[in-house]
Amino acid sequence: MKLLVTRPEIDQQQTVQALKDLGVVAISSPLMDIVPLDFSLPVKDWQAVIVTSRNSLRLLDPADLEGLIHRPLFCVGSRTAQLARTLGFTDIRTHGQNSDALIDMILESLHADNGPLLYLAGKFRAGRLQDVLQTHAFEISLLEVYEARARNRLTEDAANALRERSLDGVLLYSERSCRLLLSLLEREELAEFAKTIIYYCLSEAVAFPLRQLGYPLVVAKVANETSLLDCVRLSHN
Repeated sequence: MKLLVTRPEIDQQQTVQALKDLGVVAISSPLMDIVPLDFSLPVKDWQAVIVTSRNSLRLLDPADLEGLIHRPLFCVGSRTAQLARTLGFTDIRTHGQNSDALIDMILESLHADNGPLLYLAGKFRAGRLQDVLQTHAFEISLLEVYEARARNRLTEDAANALRERSLDGVLLYSERSCRLLLSLLEREELAEFAKTIIYYCLSEAVAFPLRQLGYPLVVAKVANETSLLDCVRLSHN
């Protein structure tokens, strides 16, 4: 079994190793690069910090971290929580599913009158976290710390695997990456080779553009990589 890994290069290794452990050959073709943005951290008495991606934490410098690690941190996913712990955060509240579940946790744990929230995020975001919290009267400061910048072509290994029809499937982690892949397939005249491979999607939102085309797909039961790799394991066996 041979699968295409589309995650940004900074996240590739963990997925490639996980596939290798399953006996699956991984071909790397990141669809986006994580690019730091210039930002200045506001000085406020933050009630809590919110992140939905590890990249938001990776790009904080030590001085910024020093002012945040003693605040409660709300995040999605065990790997983000693990990184936060490594960086020095002590009060980490995580939900393994998605940002909607994280919203529920925040609303149950915090009160709007107890101070502002800091939301560290990328330039391109899915979900409704900021809007929902503002609807509940929270003061929330959005700070864009990175951009997931689209690449303009697939790697040569990925393109060759498609042309040779040796590729069995592709892992997709966001709706944006799904649309980027479909665009690159058309641009590089590879769409015809991509109609029969299986698209392993992190969520229904990720799968949406593919359903419209009728492409073969599998959707993870829970929106995390563990569940996604379970789908691969079942297919491989």
